[in-house]
Amino acid sequence: MWKCFSTRTSRCFSTSASNKALKWWDHVAPAPKDPITSVTEAFLADTSPTKINLGVGAYRDDEGKPVVLQCVKEAEAKIAGCDFLESVSSAVSSKLVEESVKLVYGKNSDIIKEGRFAGVQALSGTGACRLFAEFQRRFYPKSQIYMTDPTWSNHHNIWRDALIPERTFHYYRPDSKGLDFSALLDDVKNAPDGSFFLLHPCAHNPTGVYFLPRNSGEKFHIFLR
Repeated sequence: MWKCFSTRTSRCFSTSASNKALKWWDHVAPAPKDPITSVTEAFLADTSPTKINLGVGAYRDDEGKPVVLQCVKEAEAKIAGCDFLESVSSAVSSKLVEESVKLVYGKNSDIIKEGRFAGVQALSGTGACRLFAEFQRRFYPKSQIYMTDPTWSNHHNIWRDALIPERTFHYYRPDSKGLDFSALLDDVKNAPDGSFFLLHPCAHNPTGVYFLPRNSGEKFHIFLR
């Protein structure tokens, strides 16, 4: 059966062909929803004037409207006024990574001075995780990834799709609502050589707990050992 509809031009399509095409996807099951999505859905459905969205993290004003940081506005204005729209070369990308690492660790850090870092530009956190998972699969196929307990549910999906064995290490301590640092160190010490650990710089997802400054030096030294 054919149906036609008119806009500025006449278009026709076959309903039988469309139905057949849709059936081609029947064996593809929908991915399970991220639990955080249900929080946002419940927020939107709630009619209370005093409701607060504790779902996906985003800046909001007192009225619940999105807030764009001033630094972001200034960066967008600079980009909008730039005529260069070509693909960025690897040299420019490497410079961005280098300066970003200096910003994170400090330009006088031993990590910077001794060249003990590796980085790559990626599209947000999920893109970075997926890129590293593929890197790990290709160059360290016998290694495993250690994730904090708990971690964001999507992290498991990313490394599972890359066929990388997953392990967990202690992180959150419910009774103190803080970092279980001693248990974390034990897990790191007992991990096989060549293992990879997924760390959340700021802040930890989903607990919000991060490494305290007094722990940071010991943290990186234990990973190096």
